This record gives sequence, structure tokens and C-alpha cells, in this order.
Amino acid sequence: MKSTADSQHLRNSGRNLEVPFRLFLKSDGSSVKLICESIARIIPGKRLVCIGKWNDKSVAVKIFLSAKSAGRHCDREIKGVNALKNAGIKTPALLFQGNLLQDGTPLLVFERIIPAHNPQEAVLKAKTDEKRCELLKQITIVIAEQHEAGLKQKDLHLGNFLLANNDIYTIDGDTVDTRQMGTPLPKAKSMKNIGLYFAQFDPNFDHLFSTAFQAYTAKRSWSPDSGLFNQLLKEVKSQRKNGKKKYLNKIFRECTSFVCNKSWNSHMVCDRNFYYGEMKKLIADPDSAIDANRLLKDGNSSTVALAKVNNKLLVVKRYNIKNFIHALNRCPRNTRAWSSWRNAHRLEGLGIPTPKPIAFFERRWGPFRSTSYYISEYIDGTDLYDLITSDKSKEISIEILSKRFGEILKSLADACMSHGDFKATNFIAAGSRLFIIDIEGMREHIFKWSLRRALKRDCARFMKNWTNLPEVARVFHNQIKKIKL
Repeated sequence: MKSTADSQHLRNSGRNLEVPFRLFLKSDGSSVKLICESIARIIPGKRLVCIGKWNDKSVAVKIFLSAKSAGRHCDREIKGVNALKNAGIKTPALLFQGNLLQDGTPLLVFERIIPAHNPQEAVLKAKTDEKRCELLKQITIVIAEQHEAGLKQKDLHLGNFLLANNDIYTIDGDTVDTRQMGTPLPKAKSMKNIGLYFAQFDPNFDHLFSTAFQAYTAKRSWSPDSGLFNQLLKEVKSQRKNGKKKYLNKIFRECTSFVCNKSWNSHMVCDRNFYYGEMKKLIADPDSAIDANRLLKDGNSSTVALAKVNNKLLVVKRYNIKNFIHALNRCPRNTRAWSSWRNAHRLEGLGIPTPKPIAFFERRWGPFRSTSYYISEYIDGTDLYDLITSDKSKEISIEILSKRFGEILKSLADACMSHGDFKATNFIAAGSRLFIIDIEGMREHIFKWSLRRALKRDCARFMKNWTNLPEVARVFHNQIKKIKL
């Protein structure tokens, strides 16, 4: 049974809005029914985007809920969409602009592009660099068309595009800056904006940027200039640094991606896609979940269990408080679960393989911290030491493993980060990838001398694993030398 909703219900429901529901719209003095079948995005109290049916058409509906700024944002969306359309840039057609029947809340109804894909997912799933580069070029050319028309997306990211049948559609007209419409965007502003686009990709994709940027300059009729590309790389580095700061603040609060519950007694953040069913029960009582499942480690400093949660295997790690003195020492500092959560998201941003962070939870007494828990995905693989010293050692290539290790080391060095515990057991080989774990001790360094000292200490610890395996030691030593720490 579909319930009828009004703007007050949409505002008050926050992120707990149940679908499907009906809305009635004003249209030429009469009412028209709209069925919302699924939620695409919610910004509680401000904006709602849903997928549904209107006049028997499949549509995307954007509803502006803010009591103060709804009209302004709706007008800006219309202006941005019309500017894109007039510039010949593909964007979903605006089918209806109007208001809810009950109280005049503004909303816009757009055609739904079917089938449509997220470009970021398409880039990540592409099996070859050639296909990835082609996708990057397609989007880059659309951005060049925007700039040539004097348009700029202020919050440029891959979520502002849809990929459909080899066409790129630009969405979210609200973010389109139209102040220079009709006059090509100046080079300085263009470089800043295109740098923001490339900064969305982790450094593993940097080698694709040159070809994509050549497509951009060709579309803008700019002469090829290696100095301009170097300027772009500097801009990308700067944008990544700014983006990282913003994102690392975001992962500790309530937002579209994360659920956050913070009180005098506890602090919890969980990936919103995992926060349902058994996950809620686990976070409510993590100790019982650890006791009821298979232990992977039962140490003095930490206890690690493998738990099946909502049909997914997850690793639950409890950082133990050893004694009263240890409790006094730890209570004013960030917990190790907090550090693991932050570092895991850092590594994800750098494209360094690590188990996906799912949640962290810490017990508190006001500002003072106690026992903490970190939950991540389970990687079904073998640690590097066991793999190399096992009977399977003849079936594997030490050269390939050393190359993957070298890629991780170089990425850490480029990001000015050290790990702190480079035991071979902290590297998990799974499929064609090498994952790094036990990341609570990772540090970011301001000074190069501090970074070099820490990484050399990491590498010395890593090489201790192969004291009795001189041939293995030689291969890894050669790989470390290539990094030139």
C-alpha cells in the first residue's frame, strides 16, 4: 500500500524515509500523481532525489525541502540545466517544474536515462588501461565543452556524470557556475577545474592523465605544452591534499556515506551500506560477537575474530586495555581503532590495497577513551611469510610479489607515510593483489628526513623475515633499492 507524503513528512523522516510513497503535484490548476519508488540521494531537511513514475514515464525527481533556500536552489538547478542544454551538452531533459500540491514545495522532474552507469565504477571495472583511458577522455572532452561554453561545475566530481550507450550526460545543474556563460573559461580557472576532476582518481591512474589532457587541450584549441601538463599535475596534487583533509574530517561524522552515533559513553561510525540487520547488533555488543566467533588472534594487546555479518565475512578487532597504567596512558589519546579507521581511508584514497573499513566503535567517558573496536572486510588470502615459506612457494613468483610490495612502498613514500610494523605477516596475498593490514601505527610525516628514517626502519623490519632465505632477501632488497628512499 503506497502512502501519501507531504513535505513535512519528507523533512521529518530524515534518512529513514520508506518507499514507495505518493506525491501530488500542482499542474495547470489540477493535481498530478507521482510515485516515488526508490531513493537515489537524501540530504536530510534540504534535498531529496528519488526514482519513480510520472505520467507513466520513468523519471528522476529532485525535491527541494529547505524552508529557507528551496526556491533559490531550484532556480539555480533550472538555470544550470538550461545553460548545459543551450551549450549543446547532453543532460537529462527537464520534463516538469512545479510544486507539491499541499504547500508549494518546489520540485523538478527529469527524464530517467536508462540504462545508465556510474563513470567511476566503469573506470574501476575496465580491464585494460586502453579502456580506462577512453572513458577518461570521454568525460574530459565534455568538461572541455563546458569550459568552452563558459560553464564550470563548482563541485566537479564523477558523480555529476552518467554514462549511457557511450554518451556522457552531465547532471546536477545546481553546481553549474553560469557567471561566464557565453565566454570561454580563462586558462587559470580551466586548469583549476580540470585539476579537480583528475584529483578524483587515486594516484594509480596518474599515468593515464597525459592522453586525456591532450584530448582536453585539443578540444579547447590550445597548443600542446609540456609545461601546461606539469602545471596540471601540480594542481592535481594540491587538490588531492585539500580533498584529503575534507574527506578525513567527513569520515568521523554523520553524512551520506556514514552513520555516526556519538554520546558521552561511546563513539561509533559505520559505512551506511553495511549498517543494517546483524551489523547493528554486533556494534551494540561487540564483545559477545567476538566470544561467539572464531578467533584469529587472542593476544594481550588485541583480540581478533572472524564473524559472518549479514552474509559477509568481517574481521572484528578489539584493542585491549592491559591494565590500569595502560588505561591512564591511552585514555586522553585517539584510540587505535580510530587510527585504523582513518588510516584505512587514507590508504583507499591512495589506491593502496587494504581491507575495506566497515566501522569503528570506542567506549568513552566524556573525552576519555577506553576499549575500542575496528571492523573491516575479510580478505581470503595468505600472509606473505606463510606463502613464501609454505609448500606452495614453488608455484609462486617471488619477483611478482616483490613488485607488488615495491608498489606499496613507493605509494607510501610518495604520500609521506610510514607503516610502523612491516612484518611479512602484515601483508596478505589474495588473487593478483597484495593487501596491507595492522595499520593503526601508520604515520604521516612532515619532514623528508623523518619519512626516510621511518621507511628505512620499516624496510629493515621487513628484511628480517628473510634472514634464512637469502634468495628471497636478494629479490626484495633489489626492489627496495629501486625506490631510492
